[in-house]
Amino acid sequence: MATLEKKIEADNSLVYKIASGTAGVMVLLFLTMKLLGLLQLVELRVLNAFIMFLGVRYALLRTRMENSNLLEYLPGMATGFFTALLSSAIFAVFVMVYLKFDHSFMHYIMATQPFGEFLHPASAALIVMFEGSASGAIIAFALMHLFNRDTVQG
Repeated sequence: MATLEKKIEADNSLVYKIASGTAGVMVLLFLTMKLLGLLQLVELRVLNAFIMFLGVRYALLRTRMENSNLLEYLPGMATGFFTALLSSAIFAVFVMVYLKFDHSFMHYIMATQPFGEFLHPASAALIVMFEGSASGAIIAFALMHLFNRDTVQG
């Protein structure tokens, strides 16, 4: 029993580290876009999906590597989903804090996005979290099928 608890704790620690790193890269991209004056191009958020792809893929590959090259479906899905959820939540907190201070960007979002007049920093951050978690879940689902297409696992 103690061995299983240590394994779960190690897996969670790995996910926390990878999710934090993934969120950190998304924050770095956001700040780089701000410095380059590209923040108004909200369509560039597709780059966050690419960063999410890399983070979830890395988490799944590391989990498989640490489990003797075996990645079972449900634990793998949980790893991918949790990595996506945690990195999206961390990035959403950053977005909420940022929007509380950059009023001009918040007004720009309110003026240009659908239902923008109903947005405030917390609701915008919640949308960012849902969007990131959903894209991460889809990515995890697709990657699990790719990783396990040549193996038979129950």
